[in-house]
Amino acid sequence: MTSYAQTEEHEAPPPNTPRILFLSKVLPYPPAVAGDAVYSRGVIEAIAGVAPLTVLCAESGAARRAVKGVDWHVAGPQREGRAKSVLSRWPLIAWKGATPQWHAELDSLLTKDWDVIILDNIGTAHALPKLEAYRRSRPAVRLVYLSHEQEYEVRRSKYGAYGLSPVARFAAALDLNKVRRQEERLLKRSDLVTVINENDASAFRKIAPRQNYFLLTPGYDGPVAEERRIDSAVPRRVLLLGGRRAQQKRQILLDWMKVGYRPLTEAGVEIVIVGDMDEALSATLKADYPKARALGFVDDLDALIASARAGIIADTVGGGFKLRLLSHIFQRLPIIGLDEAISGLPTARGEGYLSAPDLASLSDLICDTIDDTERLDALQKTAFEDCAQRFSWEQRARDLLKTLS
Repeated sequence: MTSYAQTEEHEAPPPNTPRILFLSKVLPYPPAVAGDAVYSRGVIEAIAGVAPLTVLCAESGAARRAVKGVDWHVAGPQREGRAKSVLSRWPLIAWKGATPQWHAELDSLLTKDWDVIILDNIGTAHALPKLEAYRRSRPAVRLVYLSHEQEYEVRRSKYGAYGLSPVARFAAALDLNKVRRQEERLLKRSDLVTVINENDASAFRKIAPRQNYFLLTPGYDGPVAEERRIDSAVPRRVLLLGGRRAQQKRQILLDWMKVGYRPLTEAGVEIVIVGDMDEALSATLKADYPKARALGFVDDLDALIASARAGIIADTVGGGFKLRLLSHIFQRLPIIGLDEAISGLPTARGEGYLSAPDLASLSDLICDTIDDTERLDALQKTAFEDCAQRFSWEQRARDLLKTLS
């Protein structure tokens, strides 16, 4: 285990500042770039801007960095593989992090006094038994479950979309049952549950109706395009943004290409795929969809976004708030996507974004809209104006701590 803190000295916290322990899966910096890591990083840094906190997480391969207000405790790497998780009480996502090194550091940290302990997503469910024991000896502590999505429902849809072998399907069914049990425990035994959108809160209330729920939608601290105009000079190009290393993300892309590639290319619409992917996926795209451009990671994403008419959100599996929606909005890339893939935005369907119920309808919608540059321009302007003051990380942290005080 490696413990490191910021290089500068910690300032004394204000009076009555809560002592916060934040338990997370991995050090949430590149190469950890998935949506859950981005959200965790945002929450950690936002809280640290208001009150100091101690973070326990596993190694991710990220470079060490100092963050003011954060005392990092980084254990060894997570477990690799999947097979051994079948015999564990924990679902795969939690089993990977339940290492002896991580728990040894947790045991040490639990000898101290904490006012708030935050469990960051279901990946830290393996810590709950020790935290409940800690709460029995220190009843004033508050346990907070920082949910990222409806874990059971999202995984149920993922596993159903993968086309698994009989053996893999059996293992997935076992894992899914463990996800359901652990999610229910977190919802029922925590003192507060944060949710990323109202849809999750509604679903969770059916499981734990007496629980207190706090809406903690993501903040945004990325690039912002202050102005943009979309007209006929902008290429007839659409972008699909996001990393494709995870099986779920690969499947989403391939499902979309299977349906959308032909109608869009026949209509003369250029499809550009941007984001980290493995060589096998890149080769598949080049062989099966030769008119699409699979760029992988790009250095100048801003310039590419400025050269496209829309961004496509075609996620057929996976729930929660799509963090890349905010990149689209604040970099003024009009959003066209699936109804079920777009939620939690304070901008109206048809005014701040366009959506369709299925992939075939989405393809038609793109083809019907791609030359209506006046409408596309209005979409990006409305989305930006509606969201400009609604995604402050700092305000979210202050509201959360006020709720916990």
